[in-house]
Amino acid sequence: MATTFAALIFRPADIPDRALSQGFAVALGGWDVASPRLFIAPLPGVPGHAAAFYSSGEPAGGGGDELDHLAELFEDELSPPVAVLDAAAELGHPGATVFALVFSEDVVHDDGWRFEASGFVRHFVREGDEGVEAGVEAPDRSDIVEVDVDLPEGATAAEEREAMDRAIRPHRGSTFLAAELGAPVLGALMGGLFAPERRVQIHLVAPGPGSIADEVARLNRVLRREDGRGAPASPPPVRGVAPPATYAAFVRAYDWADPADPEDLYRELAIGAVEGTLRFLRKGELLAHDREPGWEAAAARQLYPIARLSGSALGGGAAQRSVVALGADGEQLWVVRGGTSAALAGPTFGELLRYLSLGWSRRSDAEEDLIGALMLRARLRSLGG
Repeated sequence: MATTFAALIFRPADIPDRALSQGFAVALGGWDVASPRLFIAPLPGVPGHAAAFYSSGEPAGGGGDELDHLAELFEDELSPPVAVLDAAAELGHPGATVFALVFSEDVVHDDGWRFEASGFVRHFVREGDEGVEAGVEAPDRSDIVEVDVDLPEGATAAEEREAMDRAIRPHRGSTFLAAELGAPVLGALMGGLFAPERRVQIHLVAPGPGSIADEVARLNRVLRREDGRGAPASPPPVRGVAPPATYAAFVRAYDWADPADPEDLYRELAIGAVEGTLRFLRKGELLAHDREPGWEAAAARQLYPIARLSGSALGGGAAQRSVVALGADGEQLWVVRGGTSAALAGPTFGELLRYLSLGWSRRSDAEEDLIGALMLRARLRSLGG
């Protein structure tokens, strides 16, 4: 069976898992990929480096479709390597370098890249409309030529393959990467592909209480607030539903008593089905839901209310009398209307918090890409995509 893969090659000291997770999530923001996969493998043959192997997660059998997806994704202006570098810079590694290879044995396709903050260099061979073509690209150049293959008259199939290999070898992306890294890259990647060490989940914002606490701290910094000011001892259960651990982490870290903003309103939101003005519920409001007959249906679905959503001044009347609730997993958000009708909100809890912090700050180009991906993914989820 022919092998097809896309891999990033990186120094783990410069590219933490968080940068890989967020970077791929941002790059995939506009792609219809339901279950993308990212596996990490050491590369003993390339000292100091590891590889991250990406696949769409689609059922095996459509090798050509997978290669088309990989090639288009890595050629995109906001490709995974670009987004990973942006995420790494945000995490304190602005000088990182990332290499990438999209490779297939099924057809001639060997596409190698080097990415850094100053730009990129790309060397490739691939099957074009007129035959095999080779190219070199950089921000200031783009050269593509047809590959000439000298074949002796009456050459056998084996001789044709050998002649083709000799002709394309100097142009291969893997040849370029081997020179860059001082090691035979393709063999190392083939070994790593079949011996992954671990999987990295692809998230725009990581789930879990620790991540939520970090997101609240980020929001507090943006709004010039104090961590945990006025926080209650612990959130109460509502209609027999215990608060998820992520919400408890949120309550401990949030600033509930900012004297500069006593109303604590987040206005003109538009992320998925969260549209309008949002205010996080106080303890008394949570207890009111405990006595509200209309909340029984939501409680039966193990939903926990966390915020009230009111209509937007821009005409978002559909958001009136809505509550944003957190699912039992502590990650998924729901918009509940009338205590009975519940629909997916779109963003996760962590994504909503990141959206709020980005919305109230001056954004870099990388942050513009991130907020765009947050809004797009939330929209797709809220529509059932």
